[in-house]
Amino acid sequence: MKKIFSSVDIGSNSIKIVVAELFEEKLNVLASIVNPSSGIKNGIIEDDEKFTESLKDAFSKINTSLGLKIDKVIVNVPMEYAEYLISEGSTTITNKEKIVTGTDMVNALQGSIYNKIEKSKELVTIMPIKYNVDTAKQDIINPRGLRANKLSVTSMSAIVPKKEIYKVISLIQSMNIEVIDILFGIIGDYYEFKNDKTDKTVTGVINIGSDKTEIAIFNKGIIALSNVINQGSKVIDSDISYVYNIKRGQAKKIKEIFALAHKDYASSSDIYEIVNNSNIKTKISQYEVSEIVMSRLREILENAKKDLNRLTKKEISYIIVTGGISNIPGFDVLCKEIFSDIAIVSSIKTIGVRNNCYSSSLGMIKYFIDKLSIRGKDYTMFSEEDEVELIESRKKSNLNNNSVFGRLFEYLFDNKED
Repeated sequence: MKKIFSSVDIGSNSIKIVVAELFEEKLNVLASIVNPSSGIKNGIIEDDEKFTESLKDAFSKINTSLGLKIDKVIVNVPMEYAEYLISEGSTTITNKEKIVTGTDMVNALQGSIYNKIEKSKELVTIMPIKYNVDTAKQDIINPRGLRANKLSVTSMSAIVPKKEIYKVISLIQSMNIEVIDILFGIIGDYYEFKNDKTDKTVTGVINIGSDKTEIAIFNKGIIALSNVINQGSKVIDSDISYVYNIKRGQAKKIKEIFALAHKDYASSSDIYEIVNNSNIKTKISQYEVSEIVMSRLREILENAKKDLNRLTKKEISYIIVTGGISNIPGFDVLCKEIFSDIAIVSSIKTIGVRNNCYSSSLGMIKYFIDKLSIRGKDYTMFSEEDEVELIESRKKSNLNNNSVFGRLFEYLFDNKED
């Protein structure tokens, strides 16, 4: 059976929504959008009305693209004031066969945080660090299927003040959209770019957003510490705007389509012409503007590096760096200069979201699927009726012509077995 999931990454500059299908252990993106956001700053909603309007617009666009109304989502929540709690819990295996099930694993996790979270705080996610069965200290990652009388767990819980997340959830739910799970976006970033090596070591993650830069420490794949730096890629737009006396929107465009992240790869003869705020035609060389971008990016990355080293005394084996700004050519070279060979600057390979601004939203879906798999849960956010409607709507929108693509699309859907 196909399983379909949707996620929403809410940022100060944009809202990213991804809908993906898991089929035969492969994740395929069905629809994705990036939509401007408003009424939000540093991840905190400041104007409910403006934010809701931008959220409605984003969902309207993804629904049109998908051909179906989304009514269930995973959503990221602000990471400011996050706390991390290591705790232990256990449960008795009550089934006749004395076989550990996914339900037993969940019960043990719930026991590990029972009466340990303040009423003013909310659990964002809980990750099992290790399980043990009976009295044996075996440090098992996935005990499902083992014989035991008792299951114990050591867990890591991520907790934030309720007021920081309830507004996000309530405004989404006011649109008749159910929030199935909440998550820090940076956990999604880790799950998008993680590998076998990062899962065995201490890894830092840096996501450079528009208004802020989020950083976190993961120990063997488990988030352990985090922080938020109130400095993001918008400061680069301000720098370019100030130097060349141009509008912020123009500066952003130059940053995204013309500048490089490292001046050594830029050309002094490559020129971009623009009329500035004084109505004077201005020539901008790629080398000069790349020097501005590189200087500010270096500052952001070095501040993030200091923060990572402040968060942990353990040796950091890898540092994953992502965010929309990481798409700029030369970004990986600059990261290598600052973090040396431990830097991981990858590009998303999944068709339909090949832009690193989607790393949180796509990774949140991967984390959710992984959580379901470990606990033996079978779940989809779309019913069978929704799936049929989805296929029919995509046929109608793509097959109204006799193109080669249309015939191929029809063949694939008419011949694919569930």
